[in-house]
Amino acid sequence: MSESLALGAGSPQASSAVRWWRRSPYGLPLYTLAIWGRRLVPLVLWFTLGELGRFGLLVAGSELSHGSFRQWRLAGVMLVFIVMVMLGMIVTVGMLHSLRGVLTETRARRSEGGEDEPLLTGLGRATIVFVAIYLAWGWQTADWREFTDADMERYADQYDTYTAALLNNIVASTHGVAPVKPVPPDAGTNLVLDLKVAVVFTALAVVARYVLSTIHERRGGAKLGLGVAFCELAYTFYGVVLVLTVADGRSTWIKERVATAWWNDHWAALEQSVPGWRTAMEWLAGVRPHIMEAVVVPLTWLTLAILVYGAYSEDGRALINGTSLEEAADSIERRTHRLTRRGAGMLLKRLGLDRWPPVLNALRLTLRGGAPLFAVMCLCYMLLSIGMDYAERGVYYLIGTAHRQLVWEIYQIPVHFGRELIFTTLTLCLFAATFDISATRQRAKRSISRFE
Repeated sequence: MSESLALGAGSPQASSAVRWWRRSPYGLPLYTLAIWGRRLVPLVLWFTLGELGRFGLLVAGSELSHGSFRQWRLAGVMLVFIVMVMLGMIVTVGMLHSLRGVLTETRARRSEGGEDEPLLTGLGRATIVFVAIYLAWGWQTADWREFTDADMERYADQYDTYTAALLNNIVASTHGVAPVKPVPPDAGTNLVLDLKVAVVFTALAVVARYVLSTIHERRGGAKLGLGVAFCELAYTFYGVVLVLTVADGRSTWIKERVATAWWNDHWAALEQSVPGWRTAMEWLAGVRPHIMEAVVVPLTWLTLAILVYGAYSEDGRALINGTSLEEAADSIERRTHRLTRRGAGMLLKRLGLDRWPPVLNALRLTLRGGAPLFAVMCLCYMLLSIGMDYAERGVYYLIGTAHRQLVWEIYQIPVHFGRELIFTTLTLCLFAATFDISATRQRAKRSISRFE
């Protein structure tokens, strides 16, 4: 895993032979469509296999969650959920890997004698960091919601039975009959574990992660890398129960502290005394989701593309390489104790700041290809998001609303599949094209500077 782009020095003639839309930021949409057209078949195959596997795991998790020994069943359901998350990561890496052959940077590396990285090798390296990014940005929330929604849809009759029993109790109470307590539905709670079971499986995941990580650091290998990623997810998801339990207890305790009351009072006074403070905070709260969706989300996905193509860096020092800040960082590192540096690193992780270096490194890599490249990438991503939403709405408009609920749900399956297929494949091609243009432009700059 290199910390910077492995860009060699080709000849200016070779750089000029590249078509303009393969090196110009303004040709990014055209280059994206070219990649999409040339690699549509493997992309569709990867996506289809991923969706079929995901559907099978959703059904398996729903079936496994109901029956005797429910808590142990739910522990197994959590394993099914982790496998589903791992499957999504493998499919994403596979789709990005299938685009390598059409990239100009890949051809340049081949001409310099570089060998193509096999899928399993890249997968074992990529999944560990992929898991870190996946968890740092909270992408598991959407998968968690889909997993529970699938269980609620398959066992929706439980809610109907429960509601009917409540209505019967109301009617029976008017006639003097003692109400019978109905059985509450358990559909949609297939990821809610008992505390004791969560402690056991969290401890097992911690031990397995430590052992596999130690072996992987010494030997490496794709299988060990996948095992480490799986144990990391298991440790996180089983530990969620512990975290939520502790957080609920601490939140009540914190609210009763004098310092919390003092802070809340002073913050309220600040809002009243500073003119425009409340308006500015409300404006910022309204703008922040749009900034995250339009800038941070595509940058994060670009980070994953860079990870697959071998130019990923999660080191914050890579942000200041070649600048005056690098000397200051070296001086601070020499003067501070190792325990101090480790404590500062742990503090950054607790504050959630460890998720930003990979994204900022991706931004720096993109800006090396020119600021317009970054702007065009974000613009294309937003246009794709908005355009696919309108296209899906248009298809539903053509289908019409004069259908029964069951028929309507059947219609939604192919529409949703087609929407996700087109959006996912085009966005991955967009990020691959962005990486390639940035790498090609950087390679051309180094080639010109060397020949001058």
